[in-house]
Amino acid sequence: MKIPSIFRIPRHQRFEIQPRYYDPIKEEIEEKRRKARRTIELRKKQGLPEKPHPGERIEGAFQRHAPRKDNSSTIRFGLAIILFGGTVAYLYFGNIALYIVAGLAMLFLILKKLRGQ
Repeated sequence: MKIPSIFRIPRHQRFEIQPRYYDPIKEEIEEKRRKARRTIELRKKQGLPEKPHPGERIEGAFQRHAPRKDNSSTIRFGLAIILFGGTVAYLYFGNIALYIVAGLAMLFLILKKLRGQ
């Protein structure tokens, strides 16, 4: 992983290793073969036929790709409201408002964490 930098390093000074005998397509094919062999051996041990029944492979395919609910927008909105309210309250009431807003922010984060579990 490259660390971001503001300076540009000349190409001849960069460390870049290029493997000589690496073929990603061949590696992918080998991995698929190993996985198929493991599946066939597992089916033989369990006493199941080598070929799956029609529809067996699609059984859980749609459950894996179910969309997740993103809660980050709710957290951002809540924190923005607390910060804006804290700024306005500080201008009107002074330091006591900072303590109240900090307490509300902690309460908001604790409740969010508990609800997520």
